[in-house]
Amino acid sequence: MKSPFVALLIAGSLGCTKSPSVVPLPTERVVEYRGGRWFDGTSFVERSMYVVGAVLRERRPSRVDSVVNLDGRFVVPPFGDAHQHLFDPSRASAFVTRQVHDGIFYIKEQSSAPFARRIAEGALNAPVGVDLISANQGWTSTGGHPVEVVQRGAQMPGPAGAFVRDSLDPAIVMQVDSRADVDRRWAYFLAGKPRPDFVKVFLLYSEYYARLRADPRAFGNRGMDPSLVPYIVSLAHTAGLRVSAHVYTAADFRNAIEAGVDDIAHLPGGKGDSAPFLLTEADAALAAQHHVTVATTVVQHGDSTLTDRLMRDQYAHNIKLLRSHGVLLLIGSDLAEGTAATEIAALSRSGLFTNAELLRLWSVTTPQTIFPGRRIGRLADGYEASFLVLQDDPLTNIANTRSIVARVKRGVPSN
Repeated sequence: MKSPFVALLIAGSLGCTKSPSVVPLPTERVVEYRGGRWFDGTSFVERSMYVVGAVLRERRPSRVDSVVNLDGRFVVPPFGDAHQHLFDPSRASAFVTRQVHDGIFYIKEQSSAPFARRIAEGALNAPVGVDLISANQGWTSTGGHPVEVVQRGAQMPGPAGAFVRDSLDPAIVMQVDSRADVDRRWAYFLAGKPRPDFVKVFLLYSEYYARLRADPRAFGNRGMDPSLVPYIVSLAHTAGLRVSAHVYTAADFRNAIEAGVDDIAHLPGGKGDSAPFLLTEADAALAAQHHVTVATTVVQHGDSTLTDRLMRDQYAHNIKLLRSHGVLLLIGSDLAEGTAATEIAALSRSGLFTNAELLRLWSVTTPQTIFPGRRIGRLADGYEASFLVLQDDPLTNIANTRSIVARVKRGVPSN
């Protein structure tokens, strides 16, 4: 059944009132989106916009094939999630459907495996799907996080479970304890099909690495040797790849930045005493100096009560400190069975952001940072014709970002 939005399409040829800015190709379909309120990064502006093929145009082209009357609805760029994981490629269609339903078109996948991306390719590359970059295999120590998470996949039936059991390292995760270990795996890693888009390293209680590496009870509760991170960063940068770091404590955050990483995949924060998770002025200043981005991931624990407590005791402190130094925050959720809509709701409850700030972070800053070479995150002439139509104003209530009545990706509408 067609959505009410698609039913608004009115085919026809309309007269031109001023000189056209674009003469469409005969094969390009031209749609006028009339009477909408378009987000300009700060507020909503009433105007009509035109989709010529897959591109937005501000001036009326030489012909218009059809009109969509938006009736005063609110138009925003699609959303991004800077921290996701595609754990089960057999459920890629459900993963994509969940993301697109919540308006998320752009995803930074913080480690998986090339084979998972190949299996999921059909769902990811659907006309109205998600655009995804991935780190492929993450780098950790022997028995370090996320090895324990990956090993759960061995319980999957069929070839996927067998692959996890037989090929965990190096096909799914890289377990390294020395430079020689890194060197033995590096060429294989770069030759991944698809090739990695960036590099992901895992730091977890790195301040205690020397003690934890010999403790069998710390299996899955440690990361890699922090002294190896600068070496991996140098290899990655030589290959033209950015480096993202999983962190848990403030010491992890500090070690990652001192090692030269480009992106921090989590705000420090966790259960127990807050002291190990609280950033310092020096940490924030160093992050700003190195132009490091930080994904929020406050809902990663999957417990809203815990999230709100950590927000009060830890995350709010870290967010305020990072913002005061101009560190770029990105919206990320780390919810494989959820979406960044949950992250936005938690950040909204914190009272630390205005609705306009949250909308800009989610629809402008995060997508543009994930795909810096693309013309996305703006509803302006020459940008990709990708947008969401909302029934209600998200600047009045950020929860109205859930009131999506239409999705358009590169000119292609969907229900």
